[in-house]
Amino acid sequence: MLGILRAIPLLVFPALLYAAVAMTMPHEAVRASLDQTFVAFNLPSGAFFEVTRGHAMTMLAAGLLFIEVIKSTQANTASLVENGLAFVAFTGSFIMFLLNPSFGTIEFALIMVMMLIDFMAGFIVMVVSSRRDVSYNPV
Repeated sequence: MLGILRAIPLLVFPALLYAAVAMTMPHEAVRASLDQTFVAFNLPSGAFFEVTRGHAMTMLAAGLLFIEVIKSTQANTASLVENGLAFVAFTGSFIMFLLNPSFGTIEFALIMVMMLIDFMAGFIVMVVSSRRDVSYNPV
């Protein structure tokens, strides 16, 4: 059961969270929702620090990308399945980005780029680790 859960790309969750908002509203309302304040406070320096919902979502995705890169360092069956699912998730999000105006925001574009980085990191790690496992006989 744990192996199945490890095969799920974590960056799907911020994309699904975004989709849950974007599919229920027109583009202008999505933009307004992402620009609403998530947390705000004054710093000791006197500066006002504000994080919007869109910023919070991209920060969540960046944290999950870190975990995904750590997960990609292991070359096993779950990692191979996860890498394939990461590519499917990126492809689906890229199609939504191109075809649905509600997905045409910088926040979703950043999540989508993080999905691409996740796939590429997993692919490169698997190629490098398979090189070490297979010895080639020069002809």
